Amino acid sequence: MNLLGWELRKIFHPAILAALLLLGVVYYWLFPKFYMDYFSNGSDIEAQYALACQWVEEYGPTLEPEERAETDSQLQEEIAAFDRQIASIPEAAAAGWEDYAAFCAFREDYYQDALQQDSEADMDTEALLWRVYSGTNWFRIQAITRYQEYYDGLPALRRQTLTRPAQDWRDFTPAMIRREQTLAADMSPSYAPLLEGMLSSTREYARDLAVWCVLSVVILLCPTLVRDRLRRTRALQWSSRRGRGVLGIQMGAAFLSALALTLCNLLLYAVPFLNQGVLQFRACRMEAILQESTFWFGWSYGAYLLALAGLILALSLAAAGLSLFLSWHSGNFISLLLKALPLFVALGVVLGSWLLDMPFSFRRLGQNGPWLPRGVEGAAAAVLLISSLLLCILCFLRQKRQELA
Repeated sequence: MNLLGWELRKIFHPAILAALLLLGVVYYWLFPKFYMDYFSNGSDIEAQYALACQWVEEYGPTLEPEERAETDSQLQEEIAAFDRQIASIPEAAAAGWEDYAAFCAFREDYYQDALQQDSEADMDTEALLWRVYSGTNWFRIQAITRYQEYYDGLPALRRQTLTRPAQDWRDFTPAMIRREQTLAADMSPSYAPLLEGMLSSTREYARDLAVWCVLSVVILLCPTLVRDRLRRTRALQWSSRRGRGVLGIQMGAAFLSALALTLCNLLLYAVPFLNQGVLQFRACRMEAILQESTFWFGWSYGAYLLALAGLILALSLAAAGLSLFLSWHSGNFISLLLKALPLFVALGVVLGSWLLDMPFSFRRLGQNGPWLPRGVEGAAAAVLLISSLLLCILCFLRQKRQELA
């Protein structure tokens, strides 16, 4: 245990920790911070998310028929509030927009005329429209209206999916067809139409987190074994039979360090993410019908977040094993750098971004390639992790029989 403690101290060198802290702050400011600052990007997306937060608190993860009826009265209350708000806008009163109905009628006629005449938008009119949008609850009314249209159209969408002709399924695999029909038969209302911004931010934030976790692990662990070689400590280690097994302790310490660092990264990144209130939707279903985000498995948003964290953890531990392997086969820091950089690009930038891009959903290999089987992301992460562990074990066994150079 003392030797393990010493190896952990060597890995968590103060200079490396300071570099990780500085680089981590810069990386967060450059990339993932954007998705927290603009978690609900746009007035319409912000209104949809606020409405979903209210409804999930009042009605739970789904909206039952009797609760759907309550949204009609809520819509009328919002329209009444709009009438009071537009009355306080002098420009709207001058244009003759006395209430919601008058404003909608003008807006519809204006866009129809512009479309039929193929004319450019009038900037003064557009500015006045946006004056009303920003000074009223217009976007909230639109969010309620669009969701009611989605809710009321679910039976027709269910019938359309279940009776879809065979030629319309020609681009789908049999497993995908069964999954789509199963979802259609068990289709229940969800808040998916109101949570587009949340799902997009979740995906991009997780991808940036995966890249950072791989990068931080590579930086932390790559110098571990090269440092011993450069300081000529192997001769001292190999001078005894027990010293020959120190590599196993070093690898154990490295994997523990990678695990601790990744958990720390996950916790730190979770703080601003959870502050957005996403855990309110942890019990909401993730299914979306006939969209790019159709999932192979029926799970909740909370389970989906745990799956993302599991993929990131597996990817980080795989990066730890491969970093040790490359460090063992590097004679100096320059050769190590030439190996570590491609490792980071392959695992973090390429594979990490791909794994975290809507995992466990219907996905192709490339833009027009074949459809991938279900669970391919988990299988890829598991194979990568096992392969890295086997490479480390192989290094350990070989060095016990190797002569000191």
